[in-house]
Amino acid sequence: MTALKIHGVPPSVFTWTARLACHEKGIDYELVPTMPSQVAPLNPFHKIPAITHGDLVLFETAAIVRYLDRTFPGPKLWPEDSIGIARCDQWISAVCDSLVNSAMRYMAARFGFLPVPAEMQQKYLDKAREVVPVFDRRLGESRYLAGDALTAADLFLLPLMSYFPDIAELRAIGDAAPNCKRWLREVGARASVKATAPQQRPQLAA
Repeated sequence: MTALKIHGVPPSVFTWTARLACHEKGIDYELVPTMPSQVAPLNPFHKIPAITHGDLVLFETAAIVRYLDRTFPGPKLWPEDSIGIARCDQWISAVCDSLVNSAMRYMAARFGFLPVPAEMQQKYLDKAREVVPVFDRRLGESRYLAGDALTAADLFLLPLMSYFPDIAELRAIGDAAPNCKRWLREVGARASVKATAPQQRPQLAA
């Protein structure tokens, strides 16, 4: 079969999610270093990752991970029943909307990727303080985000939460979320995470 290629860079949270999915399912792939400014031929929205697989070009991480799960053998990343599927999709959406538009935007601003004024940064941080406890309550009800087995939802959450310790304000939010901390320790010990964790992490902007 034609080699799968992931176009992105290791520190990117969504590139990391796509790579986690490949490792969890045992999919061989090639990582093609590609910055958002270079990805336009594959993604008109200038975001990473994108994948190529033969003649297929695919962007948007949720679509990519669904394609990987449906196309390749290996452990399933979505439950089999309709309620389980819906819960998994629900929490993926929650990460990609509520957590991205709060914690990730604050993170991007602190790392210098998103130049916004201080008052906007504060809004992102305040929103993160509202959002993270929702995930913490959920992880107090089940071992993983969508239930008692690892699903794609966890692969979306893991990269974002992994960067919390690098920023004092987000670290404090994470420290106040014991269920998230328990989950992060457990999922962070998986072989897929160890194999894909970025060797070079972004640095705080001056």
